[in-house]
Amino acid sequence: MFKLWSEQNNEAKQLLSPNLDLRSWDDLSNEEKEKMWNFLKEWFNREDDPRVLLAIIHLNEVHKFRSYARATLEHPSPRSSSADFKNIFFNESRHVVLECLSCFCKSVLDERRRDSGRIYRHDYDSDEEYMEALTRWRFNEFDKFTERINDVFEHFSINLILTRSGFIDRQDPKVVQEIYVPVLNFLSLPKWRDVNRDLSDAFKEYQIKTAQSYSNCITHAVSGVQAFLQILVHEQTGGEYGISNLIKQAQEKGLIPEDKFSNAIFKNVETILMGERGKTGDAHPKQEYANEKNARLVLNLIMIFIQHCIQK
Repeated sequence: MFKLWSEQNNEAKQLLSPNLDLRSWDDLSNEEKEKMWNFLKEWFNREDDPRVLLAIIHLNEVHKFRSYARATLEHPSPRSSSADFKNIFFNESRHVVLECLSCFCKSVLDERRRDSGRIYRHDYDSDEEYMEALTRWRFNEFDKFTERINDVFEHFSINLILTRSGFIDRQDPKVVQEIYVPVLNFLSLPKWRDVNRDLSDAFKEYQIKTAQSYSNCITHAVSGVQAFLQILVHEQTGGEYGISNLIKQAQEKGLIPEDKFSNAIFKNVETILMGERGKTGDAHPKQEYANEKNARLVLNLIMIFIQHCIQK
């Protein structure tokens, strides 16, 4: 197989694609934003694409006081929305840009959600196989956009990645690709809607980066694990079922591993999660506020826990 020079020479690779420290959107220069726009504009710069217009209208609708897209507010049209989108990308702060990108993602998903394509129930042996195929089709366009924007973000060392649950903080690529992405893709099935909601809320709170938000993050994350086990065991959420009891029931039904190694993992994860929720979460009067390290530990443990369960 033919190799590029940079694939054979580390010095050349570092010169051509330097490793930058992770940074926020607000740290980018105008020149860097211009480069990023040119790599992404195939998704945003088409006046005939209704998804940009719908994204901008939605942004104005949920943030009426600010009304970031003034041209579209006054004269709704594909041209005005395209101009507003580009203006936000270049001139607004991190939170506004990420909100605008999130609205675009929602438009992409909504477009597919209204149409089942050529995915028919009679082509599949079970409801589960049908729902998996339908979910893959509905996320197909979104996953293409995710792959593109994550690649661009990585090259510019932006400290976020896009997943089916929204933007989350960038971590070691191996952790993201082998744990976070497979778990969040699995949870995008309609069956796990309540779990996905709790985890999405946890990721949002984590990115606010305050003592209160880290405590909120832990509370939502542990609720997500509890919801996951409730649905796994009882096919619905609700009821007074603690995590240890739900793990035991899931093992008795053969739904999750019961070997010695798995039991040790489950016991340690449960101890840490319950300890953190009791000490820093908001489900009960907390002893202290959480910090970024606590919250990240809980999120990573929860992802590993769910991954181990679904790999059975």
